[in-house]
Amino acid sequence: MREQSEAKRKAGSKITMGVCYYPEHWDESMWEDDLRRMKEYGISVIRIAEFAWNKFESEEGSYTFDFFDRFLAVAAKWNMNVIMCTPTATPPAWMTTKYPEVLNADKEGHLYRHGMRRHANMNSKMYQHFTKIIVEKLAEHYADNPSIIGWQLDNEINCEMEVYYSESDHLAFRAYLKEKYQTLDKLNQAMGTVFWNQTYTDWDQVALAQKTNTGGTNPHMALEEKRFISETVISYFRLQADILRTYIKDSVFLTTNGLFNNIDYHRLIQEGILDFITYDNYPDFAYEVENPYRDKVLKDRNMTFNITRARSISSYFGIMEQQSGAGGWNFRMQQPMPKPGQMRLWALGAIALGADFVSFFRWRTCTFGTEIYWHGLNDYSNTPNRRLEELATIHEDIKMLQLTAGTKYIAQVGIITDYDNSWDGDIDLWHGPLRRNSVEGIVRALELGHITYDFINLTDETLHSELKKYPILFYPHATILTEARVKILEEYTADGGIIVFGSRSGYKLTNGQCTTLQMPGLLRNLCGVVVSDYTFASPDREMMQIDVNGRKLPALCFHDILRPETAAVLGTFDSDYYKGLPGFTVNYFGKGCAYYYGAGFAEETVAGILEELSIRPWAESYLVAGNDIQITMRKGDKERYLFVLNYGDKEQTIEVKGNYLEIISQKREAGEQKMEAYGVKCYQIME
Repeated sequence: MREQSEAKRKAGSKITMGVCYYPEHWDESMWEDDLRRMKEYGISVIRIAEFAWNKFESEEGSYTFDFFDRFLAVAAKWNMNVIMCTPTATPPAWMTTKYPEVLNADKEGHLYRHGMRRHANMNSKMYQHFTKIIVEKLAEHYADNPSIIGWQLDNEINCEMEVYYSESDHLAFRAYLKEKYQTLDKLNQAMGTVFWNQTYTDWDQVALAQKTNTGGTNPHMALEEKRFISETVISYFRLQADILRTYIKDSVFLTTNGLFNNIDYHRLIQEGILDFITYDNYPDFAYEVENPYRDKVLKDRNMTFNITRARSISSYFGIMEQQSGAGGWNFRMQQPMPKPGQMRLWALGAIALGADFVSFFRWRTCTFGTEIYWHGLNDYSNTPNRRLEELATIHEDIKMLQLTAGTKYIAQVGIITDYDNSWDGDIDLWHGPLRRNSVEGIVRALELGHITYDFINLTDETLHSELKKYPILFYPHATILTEARVKILEEYTADGGIIVFGSRSGYKLTNGQCTTLQMPGLLRNLCGVVVSDYTFASPDREMMQIDVNGRKLPALCFHDILRPETAAVLGTFDSDYYKGLPGFTVNYFGKGCAYYYGAGFAEETVAGILEELSIRPWAESYLVAGNDIQITMRKGDKERYLFVLNYGDKEQTIEVKGNYLEIISQKREAGEQKMEAYGVKCYQIME
């Protein structure tokens, strides 16, 4: 693991505000006025060049830096810091025409042609060749430019396309498996290819998923495919990072923007490829027309979910693209304009969740191209508007919030996640929906209960100290487990921790095959139960419940009927052929205890379990607020900062239980306080 760099330490020393800018979209006569106005609004960082390969290499082997040299000279004049991007998200037309092998393909081998973005194939030796050259040329030319404080590698990798099926990818997948398994016998055993006569007898027979008569594929190969895609991304980033680090100073950071599927982002940090992660925050997806995945309960507050994921990847992180206007392409995505106050709420909300850098997308709405409806701070006309007025307010707010720079987000509850179970859940229609519904239920219950939380990525190398700081952990459906991870969980529990598991835990190996151990497999000792029977919960009947001391808790999706060994029964199923049989247990293990809930977790389920466990929100010591209010906490050396955010469209009343300085207004507040729609407060609480 790379030691914390000077760049990372420097980045976390203050809260900064930035914007995404595209000098290639605008006449040069506009640049200086744009940067002047940016500075007036408090913007001190701009991100550039992520789609500008042609501006550096207009034809193969013909390099020029004049365009961006001229722009960087203007940036230097206005003392504007710059994040330079490697432009590899969009290969130029001269390349894709002459070398079509650089293009990605679908399952049937049809190439994705030039005309959009993210259509390149990272396993193509030719594309890797051109990537090495352009990154090195940029590094050579710009490494010593004093305006450049950091580099963004690529842009939104795995956005648009998160699967790879070009000929180069099939060859690379074959090489990946050969290195991992060494022999066909070991591969066949791990992939269970004896089933349906899928056995490989030659390495040339091995390929990524291809079109089948049912659309399905070998589930174990599908899981391995996701690991291969992640390895591809990590290797591609390492290729770029290794080149850049030979030129740049330690004070210049490397990052990328996400988050997208089939990538182990934690490894990018742990292996020192990146200094930190940034997230592209678009809360208006909650209001997108015909979006079946929007959270109708939390709505735009659901942005917390992915910002919390980003925080789990690197404790210092930023927002590279913060939504500032309506979103949409000309052929997909329709999102409304943020209401007055929402842009401020979202930006300060990201800071409340731990971000120390917020960069808005974009400075001006583009007048051409696919994203003509993806609005920026300025409209097409470049005339004053209410979003710019709101930006000025945000600038003043951030001046006050500098006290919180570098402080750490404080979480009361940890939600354990891991890439194995996440990726397996994308494939497995029994495990996947159960996991997704439960994570949503846990998050909603914690959000609405004002209980702060972190996501924790569990691996075989996770340290006990990483878990010990959380008094309670949820590991909703630990389908895939290893002995090393169970040992870590047992150590946490024995040391006084509380952990809550859900149904379908412990029945798979890391290759996705089912273990022959009686469920919950490796968790049997920790949980003190075995699963005597189990069933998918039929959707043709009302939601079954588990009766816990007279409280009926919803039992989502899948039911494990439990037989205690050393555990005590806390709740029983209320109907069906297993009515009265155990569905909720507790096992005392060392100084702590492990709970097993034999179903999925609805929001009401989690709220009930927290009450049974006497878990109360830390925030209630300081204030009382309704469900529309989000409360987060950042902690410094001698003080806490309590952020209070109104996600409702109406005025709310909160009750402050002390007399605290509200640092945005610089007024002391106590007792009942009014919060306007989409309002934000931050209280300083001295310890």
